[in-house]
Amino acid sequence: MRKIIIAASFSLIASSAMSADERTAANIVKKYSETIACQIQEVQYQKNQYKAVKIIQGDKELGGLGDLFVVYWEGDVGCMGGNGTVVPNFTVVEQRGFSSVPPVVVPGYKLPDLDLVQVTSISGKNGILQINGITYGEKDRQHEPTKKVSYTLKIDQENEAFTRR
Repeated sequence: MRKIIIAASFSLIASSAMSADERTAANIVKKYSETIACQIQEVQYQKNQYKAVKIIQGDKELGGLGDLFVVYWEGDVGCMGGNGTVVPNFTVVEQRGFSSVPPVVVPGYKLPDLDLVQVTSISGKNGILQINGITYGEKDRQHEPTKKVSYTLKIDQENEAFTRR
């Protein structure tokens, strides 16, 4: 019996030191966004709602310490209400401090202003974030954007910011 308990303890320690994945980051941001924003029912069915991408690979030997994710979601931050308050949001999640605890939201990261209504795809690696989406063109009607846009951003971890490439 004692061997089983010891084996189970080592198994639990090993699993807690495993690095996080995109699903973990997305779940963390979902909980975070529900505390800072109104969640609009129609947005919940948006294809890329809570889409997470890993843009920095952390130290695998240290359980993913340094893993950095960006999660896209749409919501009304601060529950301002009204037309046009549900906007694209990007939240950074990082495996900081200890590999034995879940990653955390790092709200200080700044992104440049992006002319963006909705993300159609997001990808990233090696410190680069690629965002494709749509915005309003000259002749578009309200709630019917059609102009395709694409942005490539590079992370600057020292200044907790993203810059256009």
